[in-house]
Amino acid sequence: MSTTEGNLPRALPPPLLWLKGLIPAAVSFLVILLMPPGHRSPYLFAYPAVVLSAWFFGVGAGIVCAIASGALIEYFVFYTHVVPVQPIPQQSAFRLLVFIIGSVVVGWLTQEVSRLRQLNENKDLRRRLERAAAERKLAEERDSAQATVRERETRLQIALEGGHVGLWDHDLENGRILWTDEHYRILGLEPGSVPASYEVMNAAVHRDDREAMQALFHETLAKGEPLYCEYRVVRPDGAVRWVEAQAQYELNAEGKAVRMLGVMTDVTHRKQAEAAILKSEKLAVAGRLAASVAHEINNPLAAVANLLYLITESNSIDDVRAHAQIALSQVMRIARITQQTLKFHRQSEAPRTTRFSDEIDGVLSLFHGRLQQSNIRVDHQYFDDPPLECLSGDLQQVLANLIANALDAMSAGGTLAIRIRRSRDWRRWTQWGMRVTIADSGAGMSPDTLKRIYEPFFTTKTGTGTGLGLWVTSEIIERQQGDLRAWSSRIAGKSGTVFTFFLPIENSTLGIVSSRAENRLEGDLVG
Repeated sequence: MSTTEGNLPRALPPPLLWLKGLIPAAVSFLVILLMPPGHRSPYLFAYPAVVLSAWFFGVGAGIVCAIASGALIEYFVFYTHVVPVQPIPQQSAFRLLVFIIGSVVVGWLTQEVSRLRQLNENKDLRRRLERAAAERKLAEERDSAQATVRERETRLQIALEGGHVGLWDHDLENGRILWTDEHYRILGLEPGSVPASYEVMNAAVHRDDREAMQALFHETLAKGEPLYCEYRVVRPDGAVRWVEAQAQYELNAEGKAVRMLGVMTDVTHRKQAEAAILKSEKLAVAGRLAASVAHEINNPLAAVANLLYLITESNSIDDVRAHAQIALSQVMRIARITQQTLKFHRQSEAPRTTRFSDEIDGVLSLFHGRLQQSNIRVDHQYFDDPPLECLSGDLQQVLANLIANALDAMSAGGTLAIRIRRSRDWRRWTQWGMRVTIADSGAGMSPDTLKRIYEPFFTTKTGTGTGLGLWVTSEIIERQQGDLRAWSSRIAGKSGTVFTFFLPIENSTLGIVSSRAENRLEGDLVG
């Protein structure tokens, strides 16, 4: 077995290793021989030999060196006087004992110093190795973390580009703004082509939306509340894109906004799809009304034909005038029905002043024949009916969908109750507006059906329903900051469904801000 003592490796058994102490003893004795007699100090030169033996070969070798050196010095120097030196007192046994004991102590101390030095070197080496291993591990973890961050950044960039989502970071204290590449692309700019700034962003906002956007930004900034809005941006090539913006403010200890983090998403395709679905549903409603309209027109047409026949056969001027007057009234009725029908697929370009009662009566006139045929009684009460400015086409769309669904639920007859009254918004008690309630005494809906009625393409009308009517209705009311709610019961004798919708009133107008924006949207995207 190989061991280590001192600084040199050992391959010999300890007794043989100890004999190496004879070599330093012999060397030190030769040095004594070579020195002038007047300068010879035998034991003075023997101590370094003992120290070296103990340092390199261990305590055992040091002891052997001490004994050998003492024996050589005592025999050749003091006993036989072969090597003359300055006179030294006798008592050789005591002198030899002191030398050996002193040499052993010096050798042991030397060995301890060597061992401690080796331990310190080993500890220092171990620390360096551990530090090197820790640094290597830290470097590996750092490289791994950097690779993970780069991978996540790549995935995030792909997701942002695929979803047309741009990010921005606005330091409100020093005005520094950062945009992602997709943010530039949404605005129609090359990434990094211009410095990101509030002025560049504000200039890109459509001029019709700019004032509302600035007001909303300053309002949320002052309150530190989250920002959410939809608006249009105009690219350098003139293309108009719809974007959805969401942002959060970072507040300092005083509650002041110091940083704004937000996302901007290009929602033009969604807006186009919504506009197309809305237009399609309007046409679908008009199609479902076709049968009722045809019946309504057929009756006056038959009456006009009969009256014209009577006119041709009559010899009395008074009878001819009477028949012509009745025929004229029937023709005017056909004209009113035709005009009312056209409103369902042709949206007015601007809001107009109307009354809720006029819109409801106009829709009911289209269902007049169906109401009589199904033996449905209409109970309408208009408690408060002021003239309001609104997009009547949207209001007619809502009323037609709700009334048509009520009639479908009462195929065997019943009562259709309609109420109009001024009311408060149940969500914001300070907001005043108009509330319309439409109730039927039909079969009612199950709780599961009631939960899903606003889902697009969900319908219980097999073969006749598109599943878009109530979804479009809820979208129209939501765009005008309104509220739509429904209750239903299937209890025998008390079955039926109630729909109530609320539209806010602001300065004698009804849903003007959002309605105008949606009207521009339909013009921009659908043509």
